[in-house]
Amino acid sequence: MPGPSAVRARGVPLILGAAAIAAVGVAGGVWWWRDSGVPEPPPKPERPSLSTPAPGTTPVQRQAAALGPPIATQAEILAHRTSAPTMFRLDANPRIFVADFPNLDRQGAAFNRTAALVEKAGLPRDRVLDDTELAAAIARTGDTPGTYYYGHNYRGRDLERFFALAERDGIRLTAEEAWLRDEVARIRRLVPAPAEFAVVSVPGLEERVDAAMREAILQHEIGHGHFFADARFAEHVGQVWRETFTEDERAAFRAFLAREGYDPGIEEVMMNEAMAYLIFTPDPRFFQPAHAGLTDDRADRLRAALREHAPR
Repeated sequence: MPGPSAVRARGVPLILGAAAIAAVGVAGGVWWWRDSGVPEPPPKPERPSLSTPAPGTTPVQRQAAALGPPIATQAEILAHRTSAPTMFRLDANPRIFVADFPNLDRQGAAFNRTAALVEKAGLPRDRVLDDTELAAAIARTGDTPGTYYYGHNYRGRDLERFFALAERDGIRLTAEEAWLRDEVARIRRLVPAPAEFAVVSVPGLEERVDAAMREAILQHEIGHGHFFADARFAEHVGQVWRETFTEDERAAFRAFLAREGYDPGIEEVMMNEAMAYLIFTPDPRFFQPAHAGLTDDRADRLRAALREHAPR
């Protein structure tokens, strides 16, 4: 998810305050997910403590930590404050895992190279960039390592491919990438192949990320998580993209997303982002219908198509 700086550069006013955004934020996302026909998530696993067990804790706590990340609600993740990367398992859909970072820079150190491999425009899809190449790619966009994306989302198998290519090519991982590699391996033990899972991320509060932005980023990325973790929902989104969006609307979304740095030639990325921006992004600093050439009325009709006919 690109940051709001690109939006501000296009002259979009910051018109919605934190309180107003909160009113349509997480609660709004949960409301439509439960009531508009989106697939039921898999059964929830046993819920361990949110805190990471330290030496001397009980055997049950240590076993919970060994089995997988602590389970948390969206609200609990938003309330969490951390000084080190922390992985959570989303209670509403236990195939979505949320990586919470202290700030944008630590988040970027974990995911920027994966973004370059998977979906950033003009970059190779068959190898991992080294440090020099990544720095040059980021500089060409006018971003910094922290603002290359404000939030990330990937399928488990794409992350596994990233780490396999990095090992093949002898790419030295950052400390954050090494942490993520270990977390992905732990998650795969919980969700054995061929089942799929999603890893999404959210940065902590800092001078570039206020509370309303953190909420919008998390909600947007969780929307992608549902797309990756539930094939029926992904199929529904694809059908709406092909049959309800007009060709002009698809072209306008591709142009908007290309401006944000996505590769417009990857059709799945285009439909996934269109869905997440329309129904999972309450902060107008990140998205307004006009950015994709839509009127508010047409955007509402597309949102309705995405929500109302999703498979149960």
